[in-house]
Amino acid sequence: MRKLISLCLLTCSILLLAGCLGSVPEENTIAVNKRGEITSTIVEDFDKDFYDADELESEIEAELAEYNKNFAADHVSMETFEVEDKVATLQLSFDESKYYTDYTGLTLFVGTLSEAEDEGYDLSGEFVDADGNATDPETAAAGEDVHVLILEEAVNVQVPGTILAVCSGDNVTVTGNREASIAEAKLSYIIYE
Repeated sequence: MRKLISLCLLTCSILLLAGCLGSVPEENTIAVNKRGEITSTIVEDFDKDFYDADELESEIEAELAEYNKNFAADHVSMETFEVEDKVATLQLSFDESKYYTDYTGLTLFVGTLSEAEDEGYDLSGEFVDADGNATDPETAAAGEDVHVLILEEAVNVQVPGTILAVCSGDNVTVTGNREASIAEAKLSYIIYE
């Protein structure tokens, strides 16, 4: 009986810990944390008989090691790789958006509005708030702690603060307080605090 109770307590502890750590998204997702670190989750079908999960994982690890050897510290790491029900999920962590851009070749910028302008991004276009109403980025960004996420890919996005505005049009849809979905791989802007 004592062993059974201990086993139940251990199982509950593991489930609580797993819930605290957060779950891996089920769709392609770019998540930014408060320190500007990027987590990229890639979800793909893995349904061919000749696919080998162990071989693919080894290739990914070798590619990351090759990339990181150019730096004094590892700036890209594999957080998760799993294959379940013929679906492969890979989660990579990047120290900053510049390493994401360098590693993938895809546009991704995270910073303040002035930093974005200094990098040559044009924020003079039309923006809408989370409800779809036209807004000015400067008006929406009245606080000092306002950031912009700029990317050029079709993906779900999670930011560490409240979404204030997104570029207008049908490409970016605000799906939650801190979440948005980008439909097409074209330059998209998400302003958040």
